[in-house]
Amino acid sequence: MPDQTLLPPPPFAAAVSAPVELVVTVLFAAFALAALVYALIDWRRSGKPSFLLMFISGGAMFIVEPMIDTVGGCWFPANSFVAFTAYGRPMPVWLCLTYFCYFGIGVGVVWRMMNRGLSRARLWSFYLGAIAADVAEEILLLHFKVYMYYGPQPLEVLNFPLWWCAVNGLTTMAAAAVVYRYQAYLMTGWRQLQIIPVVLTVSTAVNCMVGWPSWMAINTPVSPVVTQFAGIGSFCLSLWFMSLVVKAVAADAVPGSARLAGQAGSARLAGQAVRAT
Repeated sequence: MPDQTLLPPPPFAAAVSAPVELVVTVLFAAFALAALVYALIDWRRSGKPSFLLMFISGGAMFIVEPMIDTVGGCWFPANSFVAFTAYGRPMPVWLCLTYFCYFGIGVGVVWRMMNRGLSRARLWSFYLGAIAADVAEEILLLHFKVYMYYGPQPLEVLNFPLWWCAVNGLTTMAAAAVVYRYQAYLMTGWRQLQIIPVVLTVSTAVNCMVGWPSWMAINTPVSPVVTQFAGIGSFCLSLWFMSLVVKAVAADAVPGSARLAGQAGSARLAGQAVRAT
């Protein structure tokens, strides 16, 4: 009789320490509040809610977390301070706040730096910085067992499957790049509201484009060697897509038409800021 278990079972009995989760929730709430205040101040100074909308977009990525966790083998204990439940998975409040901090701030900052002009080397350094920040944050949180990964995870180090940082690092860069390249269209009037679904969709797409080799290995009975190569495959895809981002937006690598598109958007934003003053 065939095995009736289609996916690796989550650790349903896992529990998080209430004091630890409280501290984590308060810390991320403070970070998110500080970022929100900055975004509101930026709106008042520039006359445009662009940074605020990207901050909101980063938090909106949280919506697809249950889907990604199902195929990626990530679990949050049921005794957490739950924000909502989807796919039968409890999503804690602190995780929602983390999205505002990591992606909300990250996308806005990278977008702003792209408008100032980033070389290929600087773009790669931002990408590596996003990866390093994700690794540091996740290893720390995993140490305190506020969540856990399960199943045959590729490239696991200190309980953290490194292929996840390849996804998260690229997400920040790709979302900022798409907004930057199309800001001539997105940054006018009501169209600015489109930033939210655009960033959310880019996030979902990046998870699929980079994560699928690891997803297959986690949810398919393959050898440990194949599992590790799947994680390497996710990293290779992340690096490849990042090279495309660099070609599209780098100040020293953008073809003429792409360069003009980015400069047109920046010029339009500058003109609107001048008129607002």
